[in-house]
Amino acid sequence: MHPYTYGVTIKIDPIYAPLNEPQQAAVAHTGGPLLILAGAGSGKTRALTHRIARLMQDGVQPWQILAVTFTNKAANEMKERIKRLLAITQGESAIEEFGNKSGRLPVMGTFHSICARILRRDIERLGRDRSFVIYDSDDQEKIMKNVLKEMNVDDKELKARAALSYVGRFKCEALGPREAAAQATSDRMHKIATAYSRYEAALRSANALDFDDLILETVRLFHEVPEILDRYQETWRYLHVDEYQDTNHAQYLFITLLAQKYRNLLVIGDPDQSIYAFRGADIRNILEFEKDYPDATHIKLEQNYRSTQLILTAADKVIEANPHRPEKKMWSDRKDGPKITVHEVEHERKEAEEAIRRVEGLRGAHVPLNDQVILYRTNAQSRLFEEACMRAGLPYRIVGGVKFYARREVKDVLAYLYVILNPYDTLSLIRILNVPSRKIGDTTIGRLQAFGTEKNLPLWDCLRSINDIDGIADAAKHRIASFVTIIESLRDESQHAVVSQITKSLLDVVDMETWLRDDTEEGETRWENVQELLSVMHKYDTLEPKTSLTSFLEEVALVSEVDKLNDTRDDALTLMTLHLCKGLEFEHVVIAGCEEGIFPHSNSQFDKEQLEEERRLMYVGMTRAKTHLTMFFARARMLWGKTQQNSPSRFLDDLPEDTIERRSDDILSVFAWVSEKGRQKALQSSLQPFKQHTQKKDPFDIEFNQELNLGDDTNQEEVFAENARVMHPVFGAGTVVGRRGDIAEIHFDSGERKSFALSIAPLKPL
Repeated sequence: MHPYTYGVTIKIDPIYAPLNEPQQAAVAHTGGPLLILAGAGSGKTRALTHRIARLMQDGVQPWQILAVTFTNKAANEMKERIKRLLAITQGESAIEEFGNKSGRLPVMGTFHSICARILRRDIERLGRDRSFVIYDSDDQEKIMKNVLKEMNVDDKELKARAALSYVGRFKCEALGPREAAAQATSDRMHKIATAYSRYEAALRSANALDFDDLILETVRLFHEVPEILDRYQETWRYLHVDEYQDTNHAQYLFITLLAQKYRNLLVIGDPDQSIYAFRGADIRNILEFEKDYPDATHIKLEQNYRSTQLILTAADKVIEANPHRPEKKMWSDRKDGPKITVHEVEHERKEAEEAIRRVEGLRGAHVPLNDQVILYRTNAQSRLFEEACMRAGLPYRIVGGVKFYARREVKDVLAYLYVILNPYDTLSLIRILNVPSRKIGDTTIGRLQAFGTEKNLPLWDCLRSINDIDGIADAAKHRIASFVTIIESLRDESQHAVVSQITKSLLDVVDMETWLRDDTEEGETRWENVQELLSVMHKYDTLEPKTSLTSFLEEVALVSEVDKLNDTRDDALTLMTLHLCKGLEFEHVVIAGCEEGIFPHSNSQFDKEQLEEERRLMYVGMTRAKTHLTMFFARARMLWGKTQQNSPSRFLDDLPEDTIERRSDDILSVFAWVSEKGRQKALQSSLQPFKQHTQKKDPFDIEFNQELNLGDDTNQEEVFAENARVMHPVFGAGTVVGRRGDIAEIHFDSGERKSFALSIAPLKPL
C-alpha cells in the first residue's frame, strides 16, 4: 500500500482555498492513475469538480477532459460548479465562454449517454446503421415474449422478464450469446442462452439497441476498430470516473481501454457504499485498482462534513466486520450530538406509531419534515408508515416507488375484490380480464363491446353470455367462461368467508404467485406486496363475512383519498428504501425493521457476499443522518401475510454501547437484550427503571406506555365505541353513532355525518 502523503506546495486561490489537505492533494495531482477513497459525506464531488477546474485553469483543453457520472443530474451539477469556479478565477465572462455549445466545457455524462454519442458517430464501422433506436424495458419485454413464443417455451417455465434479467447480467459481464451458451450447465440455461441469441437477432433486424448494448457495442467497437479507440484516447487524455465502486465489468472495460495510452485516470468512490450488486456492479473494480495500476497514487478523504462523530463511530463499527476492505476512519468536527436511539417495540404497528411520534417531536423542535426520512429494506414495509402518517395528518412522499395502494399488483387484487363484491363494476372488470394473462385480445374485447351496445348489456352480462356472441374463437370463449366461473365461485365463497380467506382462494385459483414471481427481484417484490395486502386484511377476520369484505374495501377507498390530499403538501416526510438513499442526507434518519430476516434480508442468510452487501447497505443508511438517527426493531412482525418473531439484527450488536441509547415499550425486556456492558450501566441507573432520558439536545423524554396505543384494535373498540365523543382536526367534535369493524360513522356537532377508517383517521377521544 502506498503511503498517504500529500507533500505538495499549494498556492492559495479560490480553487484550493475551500478544500482540506487531502482534497487539495487530489486537485493538485498532475498525472498518472489516482484512486480517491472518499468516505460518506467527505466532499468527493467538490474534490472532483475542483480538480477539473484546476486542469482547465492550467491550460488543459476542455475537450481533452472526460468525466463519467452515474446520473445526468450529477453531471449537470458538476458543470454548474465548474462554471462558477472558472467565473471566480477568470472573470464573469468565463461563464459564457465555457457554457456555450462550442465545447468550452468538458464532456460530462453517464456511461450510457457518452457511449450513445460514440455509437451515433461510429457504429457503421461495426456494420450497423447509425440511425438505430434505443429500446426501453417495455420494448425489450415484447421482443423477448415473441422469442420465447417462437421457441415454444411455456410462460410458466420461463418468463420474459426472467430471461431479460439473465441477458442483462450477461451484458454487464461483457458476455455475448456464444459465451453465455458455452457457460450453460443446465437445460434452463441453454434455453436462456438460445433466447439471448434470438433476442439479439431481433434487435439487429429492428436496428435497435438496448441500454446495456450502448456500452457493450462501444467496447466491441474499440476492440475491432483500433483507430477509433486511438482517436478517443487522443481526445480524452484526462479521465474521471465517479462512484467507481458501482461500475460493472463492461463499464470497467470501456474505461480501461480509454486509459491505456495516457493513463491519466482518476477514479473516486467508496467500497463501503457498494450496494448495487443486483444490477451487476462489481466491487472488485475498486478493490483491485492497484493491481491494474501498481503505480497509482492513493488518497483518502476521511473528514466527514455531514454527520456527528458519534454517528460516524457507530457506522464505522458496523462496516468494520466486512473483510477485504481498505481501512479508513471517518471523522468529523461535529463532536457533540444526541446518541443513536435503538428502539425495541412490540410489533410493526407500534414501530410505525413510534417512528411518526419521533418525527413529529423533532418537527416541533424545528426540524422540518423535508429534512427527515424513514428508510426500510423492502417496499412492502412502507404501508404501515403511510397509514401512520395518515392517522397523524402528516404529509409524506414515497421516493422512487409507488404508494402501496397504488401499486399495480395491489390494485389488481383490489379490482378482483371489487368485482367479487359487485360484478357490474366495469372498470375493475376490464382491469382483471387479462390478469393473469388469458390471451383475450383487443379483437375479442371489441366484439364484447359491440354485443353489449347492441343488446344494451353491461360487460358482466356479456361475459356470462359469451357463447351467444358471434365472431369470437372457441378458445377465447372457453377462457372467458372459465373466468366467469372463477368470479361466480368466489362470489359464493364471499357469503361465508372473510376477506383474507376469499383473497387466499383468489390468489390460488388464478395462480397469482406464478404470474407475479417471474424469477426477477421486481417479481419477488410484487408478490411480497400482495402478501403484505393480506396482512392488512387480517384486521377484519373477526367480522361477519359480508361486513369483512365491504369494511376492508371502504378502508382502502378512504386511504386513497387521503393519499391525494397529502400529495398537495410541500413540506413532507420522505419514505424510501435503503437502496435509493445513497447520495442523500437528512437531519433525522429512521431505519426500520432492524431484525434478522428483514435487515439483513433473509436472502443473505447463507450467502457471504450478499451478507457483506447488506452490511454496506446499513452503513449507507446510517451515514445519511446528520444529527439524529433512530433504529427500530420489533419483537413480532406481520409481513407478507405471516407473523414472524425475529431476533434483533446482528448489525445492532456491532454498535458501540457508548454511542446508543436503548428504549423499549417493555421495561422487562430492556435487561434481556442489552450487552453485558450495557447491562451494568442499566443496573447502575436502576433508581429510575421506568424512564429513559435522552441527551439534553434531544427534545424527547419518553415514558414507557405513557400513551394508549390507538393503533391497537382492542383499544380502538374501547375508545371509539358507539356513543363515544371524538375530535377531528377538520370537522371538530362529534359522536360515534355506528361501528362496522374498523369503520366508524360519526355525527359531528356541525350536522355532518362521515365514515372513517379508524386505522388512519386523525381522530382523538374526548
